[in-house]
Amino acid sequence: MRVGEQPDSLVGERFIKVDLHIHTPQSKCYSDPLTTPDQVVDAALDAGLEAIAITDHNTVHGLDRVRELGQEKGLAVFPGIELSTRGGHVLALFDRETPTPRLVDFLDYIGVSAAAKGDGSVTISDWIEDVFGKIDEWGGIAIAAHIERWPTGFLQTSERRRVKMRIHSSQYLTALEITQPQNKGLWNKGQVRDYPKKYACIQGSDAHALDEIGRRATYLRIPSLDLKGLRLAFNDYESKIRFPEWH
Repeated sequence: MRVGEQPDSLVGERFIKVDLHIHTPQSKCYSDPLTTPDQVVDAALDAGLEAIAITDHNTVHGLDRVRELGQEKGLAVFPGIELSTRGGHVLALFDRETPTPRLVDFLDYIGVSAAAKGDGSVTISDWIEDVFGKIDEWGGIAIAAHIERWPTGFLQTSERRRVKMRIHSSQYLTALEITQPQNKGLWNKGQVRDYPKKYACIQGSDAHALDEIGRRATYLRIPSLDLKGLRLAFNDYESKIRFPEWH
């Protein structure tokens, strides 16, 4: 994509390459605190990405400049947050034009403390299913983050299996981010034992360094680069979501 070209003008029924789980130095566990927003955007474009989500731990302070540069350089940037909840980590994605002050208000609404902002190891007080519902209430999409990863994916927490089954069945959970791509079909078809609800699956880089951006991308076929487009892809995941090995 050429610098300055708007990604929206290129979206139709073709597949686009996205990474919906990217961090910046606003996450305290980021590898290089001197990394700039310019470098993040350029690394995404170099990886062939057309859309990304900035999903720092419990904060949105790294969003604005990346979003501005994305607009200038032809990269769609979705506002997001990786929330550390009781029960596992959650990706909250919002529409591209959502004002940052509204996202800050959302963090206050769900009780993110000053200590938790930027620190994924600090758990907010709300239970994971309540957070799913509040994300939906505020117009966002809730995705269970890296579900098979110990100890923050909900499948790998210390919670009892019946609790995990209840989390999985939440009406407000939209999609699963998986780290074992070979299981995508099982989750899509509801064939994982004790977890019968069918889900769209994505994979994301969970990038904490520039060279990690785009390493686990997802291909989406969506009519528009906005939250409505993402919802359409998640609702019709069999035809509109692919992983690189099947693309």
